[in-house]
Amino acid sequence: MRFYRAWQRPQALSFDLDDTLYDNGPYIERAEAWLMAQLKQRPETANLTAHHWRSYKQRVTRAEPILKHDVTACREAWVSLAFKELGVSDHASEAKALVERFVAVRSDFQVPAESLALLQQLAERYRLVAITNGNVDLQQIGLGDVFEFSLRAGEGGHKAKPAGDLFQLAAERLALAPNEIAHIGDHPVSDVSGAVRAGFKSVWLNPQPHQPAIKHLPDVEIHHLQALAEIL
Repeated sequence: MRFYRAWQRPQALSFDLDDTLYDNGPYIERAEAWLMAQLKQRPETANLTAHHWRSYKQRVTRAEPILKHDVTACREAWVSLAFKELGVSDHASEAKALVERFVAVRSDFQVPAESLALLQQLAERYRLVAITNGNVDLQQIGLGDVFEFSLRAGEGGHKAKPAGDLFQLAAERLALAPNEIAHIGDHPVSDVSGAVRAGFKSVWLNPQPHQPAIKHLPDVEIHHLQALAEIL
């Protein structure tokens, strides 16, 4: 644990989700593999490669840059475009249904018991909210009743972290000044820079033994999530 600024107790805590409360890598990799398997089974898309799918994604984000901030809408858009150009009837609804199933597959896990227990302990003293750039289903992974509310990039046209949209909205909904909220997250840009620029306190979960170069220093750097119990 390392303190970069004098620490003052916040009134609320905002949490990143992916790779902060759980290791997201295996779950998203499994879901990506599932989606590609589904597309391989369709005669219209069976011969498309990863290069083709990247090209579809690039095309939709060039046409609508706001899609870069909404991972679900973006995925649905590039699948729909492919289906349309390859002659899939009712391409939009087919793409929507497939992406809904993808989200269910990527959310097919439970948050570790130790993370859940820590959140429940913190909830006795703080208001807790979630701020995420991802699309995990909180109810499905066991966090449905933990947070006062959750904010996801793309909803309502809000830009993804490190943009200040979600941080500002969280402060407004909590009716707190930004410096009364501490944001906990693993990403040095999305979470640390985003929080610092928004005026939040920043707690950086950095499990790496060597610190990567970062643009903005957090208030506190921790190396495992349970260290939050020591400072909060």
